Amino acid sequence: MIAVKGVNKSYGSAATTVHVLHDLELTISHGEFAFILGPSGSGKSTLLYLLGGLEQTTSGEISIDGNSLSELSASQMNQLRRAEIGFIFQSFNLLRTLECLDNVLVPFLPTGQAYKYRSAARQLLIDVGLGDRIHHRPSELSGGEQQRVAIARALLKKPKLILADEPTGELDSETGERIFSMLRDLNQNEGVTVVTVTHDHRYLRDDDRVLRMEDGRLVNSSD
Repeated sequence: MIAVKGVNKSYGSAATTVHVLHDLELTISHGEFAFILGPSGSGKSTLLYLLGGLEQTTSGEISIDGNSLSELSASQMNQLRRAEIGFIFQSFNLLRTLECLDNVLVPFLPTGQAYKYRSAARQLLIDVGLGDRIHHRPSELSGGEQQRVAIARALLKKPKLILADEPTGELDSETGERIFSMLRDLNQNEGVTVVTVTHDHRYLRDDDRVLRMEDGRLVNSSD
């Protein structure tokens, strides 16, 4: 599903250059449940954004499901994200003018197909404990509730790959368990590949793939 070859990522230029990732090499197979662990500033979230094509590598190559990201046009990259990748962001990225239900349906609004998924979107909001918030806007929700809307949005399209950046960071432990149960159900029953950045080790299992990063480098990987 994922192949990372010799990837470097830097920001700035000349004397102000900040090197974030250094010569990363890794693969993640179809159907794996993988965790990226490491201290703050180790490059975990940057790697996740590169995997989703939201940022470009400084050098090196990333392939997703056989697609070399550097060879895709902007429209092709958008189509890959829309069709195959579900994102759960720390910043939620909800549209403030839309109710919860429509925020969940956002990936399908450009295609005019959102109406086909309204029932499924409503059920997902119920599943994540927001059945009584379906018609609320983001400004009327707590941080944890907004995060659950973002999670429902990522799950709705049943992507081949889910990239999650601290998906339970704003959630209480009970809700966090519910969310990871949903992710594992998709992983085990639908074959969805899940890659998540987290500081919370409670959700790890012995058979999970664990990638450990320090200072922009991969220092350990369980196979």
